[in-house]
Amino acid sequence: MAKTLNELTIELRDFILDTLNDPRSKVKVKRYEFNALEVSMEPERESVPHIIVSMGISEALFNIDTGKKISGSMGPIERYVLKWLEKGLTLQKLRETWMSTEKIQRARDKKTQKPQSKFR
Repeated sequence: MAKTLNELTIELRDFILDTLNDPRSKVKVKRYEFNALEVSMEPERESVPHIIVSMGISEALFNIDTGKKISGSMGPIERYVLKWLEKGLTLQKLRETWMSTEKIQRARDKKTQKPQSKFR
């Protein structure tokens, strides 16, 4: 079953926090510092399967087929997003969520389409 975007956001946030709070590091980052982190998908915005990662005013699009950045910038956090994309089954989970999101979008589009008149 595909993960929700909220679950993916939490997974990314936890990955970044775990990486930054490495026991060998003296720097400790608090969870609340990443409360504004958000993962989203907008099939109508970009046809390539992608995720949009935003935090505050920073935003970047990442291709979920290749794991590469399409556009935007996340500053220093961007390297952790890229590491997360390379990790294990992350891209597969994102593709499943993308397919689910596309199906929902198509269903919405069908509902909003006006029936064509038989008379022209």
